[in-house]
Amino acid sequence: MGRPDAETFTRVDLWLRLGSSPGPVGVPEWAVHDESVTYAAKGAGPGEGAGRGGRSHGVDRAGKTVFLEALLAGRAQGRTSPEQITYSERGNVQGAQFFAVAGAAYEAARAAGLGHELPNDWLTQTIRD
Repeated sequence: MGRPDAETFTRVDLWLRLGSSPGPVGVPEWAVHDESVTYAAKGAGPGEGAGRGGRSHGVDRAGKTVFLEALLAGRAQGRTSPEQITYSERGNVQGAQFFAVAGAAYEAARAAGLGHELPNDWLTQTIRD
């Protein structure tokens, strides 16, 4: 599941959390510092409603966790020296971190004269308003 091993937990100085799961519409207090909010129906049988068992990443290192939003707003401090190790915990980003990589790959290909333009009509739909 992409969890760091025990040695990594001891070596990391700062855990950067990029985001967390918001609560459902109308119930903002259900927001959690985890990968998702899940629901389970409680049944009569033993173990029913237990789900997959346990939480996802969450905030494992409360004393070492810093949120990107707090860093950007100046409410939190990042590393205090280049020797410190930061682990970046994805935290409900939905793959947005790959946009920058895709953009850099596109620009490098363009600069090298590789590839070709695709016609816009291959990528647009005209059957709806």
